[in-house]
Amino acid sequence: MEDDIANVCSSCGASVYKQHIKQGIARYAGDKLLCSHCVADAESGKSRDEMFEPIEFEDDYKRPATEKVDLSSSRIQAAGAGALGEAGAWDESKFRRALEPDKGGAIRCRMFHCKLSQAAMDFMFNQINEWLDSNENIRLKFVNANIGPFEGKHTEQNLFITTFY
Repeated sequence: MEDDIANVCSSCGASVYKQHIKQGIARYAGDKLLCSHCVADAESGKSRDEMFEPIEFEDDYKRPATEKVDLSSSRIQAAGAGALGEAGAWDESKFRRALEPDKGGAIRCRMFHCKLSQAAMDFMFNQINEWLDSNENIRLKFVNANIGPFEGKHTEQNLFITTFY
């Protein structure tokens, strides 16, 4: 099945299959390859914020209006302008402990994951390298790799890379 994968979506990082390109479900927009979902989003002319309605909670479960939940760092995302790792998903300013690159112990960790296909792994490795290049004060102290199921639309085996720095 890996031979069927053409590449990954430039917008969301999803696998794009050659069959989807042939059928016109996925296609190139300029120099960017878009999966079927991103093509549909682009054709609708609406932003993601306009397409989804806010969830209403009962009074007991309402969040204070000032509290925002950032879910952007929960998945790998491609950045605009062709630069990986600059999607704004990872914000170091929300952590209080100062990095100590020359000391022995790790202060923080960050996890990356991808499907077990060559295109997805290449995308993840590029994202890790761009993240490291853009954060010169980070020194990796320990890295762990695991393979296991990841639940999304379909449960698939994923490669998980945990970096401690």
